[in-house]
Amino acid sequence: MAAVAVDRPGVRPPRPAGPPGFKALLRSERTKLTSLRSTWWSLTAMIVLSLGSTLIVTAVMTSRWHGLDEGAQAQYRDDTIGMVLQPGAQWAQVAACVLGVLLMASEFSTGMIRSTMLAVPRRTPVLVAKAVVFGAALFVVAQLIAVPSVLIGATLTNDHASLSLADATTLRALLAFGVYIALTGVIAVSIGALVRHPAGAISLVLGLQFILPGVLGVLPLDTGKYLSGALPLNTSVMMSTGANPALVYTPLQGFLIMLAWTALLVVAAGLSLKKRDV
Repeated sequence: MAAVAVDRPGVRPPRPAGPPGFKALLRSERTKLTSLRSTWWSLTAMIVLSLGSTLIVTAVMTSRWHGLDEGAQAQYRDDTIGMVLQPGAQWAQVAACVLGVLLMASEFSTGMIRSTMLAVPRRTPVLVAKAVVFGAALFVVAQLIAVPSVLIGATLTNDHASLSLADATTLRALLAFGVYIALTGVIAVSIGALVRHPAGAISLVLGLQFILPGVLGVLPLDTGKYLSGALPLNTSVMMSTGANPALVYTPLQGFLIMLAWTALLVVAAGLSLKKRDV
C-alpha cells in the first residue's frame, strides 16, 4: 500500500537537498569574517594607525610649511586631499592585504576548505562570496577612516590650503579611498587562493604592493615610471585631484588599472580553485 503524506500542524517540510544559494554563501562568509578575533583586531589597528599617521604627517607638514620651497607648497595646495589621504592609505592597505590573505589561505592551511567545497561543489561562487563580503566590509571601514582624515586635514591645513567635505573633488576622493582599500583586499583574497600558504601569500602580496614598485621605478627613461605607476600601490592616484605633475596617470586611469588588476587576479584564483585539488 502506498504511503500517504500527512501534513502536521507546526511541522515544517524538509528543505530540498542541494548546494546552498549565493545568499547563503554570503551569510556564511559574513559569519566567518565576524567570528574571527583577528578580523576585529586588524580592523581596529587599521583605523587607529591610519588616523594616527594622518594626524602626525599633516601636523608635521603644516608645522614646517614656511621651510618648504614654493614648488612643494604649490603641490600641497593643488593636491591637498591626496596629501591628507595617502598616509592613512599606506597603513590601511597593509591591514587589508594581511587580513585578506589570512581569510582565504588559512582555510587551506587548516583544512576547512574541504568542508566548504563539499558543501558547495561549484568553487567559484565561494571565492566570489568571500571577495564580496570582505570588500564590502573594507569599504565601510575605509570610510570610517577617510571622513575623519579629511576633517583632521581641513583643520590642520586651514591656514595654508583649503579642504572641504562639500567639494566635489573631495567627495570623489573619499569614495575612491574606500574603493581602493576594498579592491586591495580582494586582490589579497585572490592571492591567498592562488598561493594557499599564509606566509608565502602575505610575502607575495606585500612584495607586489611595496617592493616591486621601487624595483621597477629605477628602470631607465620613463619606462620604470610608467610600469611602477601601473602597479596596485600607485593606483592610489585615484584619491588625488590629478593636479600633481609628478603623477603619470589620472585618477580615472588609476581606477581602471586597479580594476584590471583585481579582475585578473580574481579570474586566476577562480581557475586555480577549479583545476587544483583542495
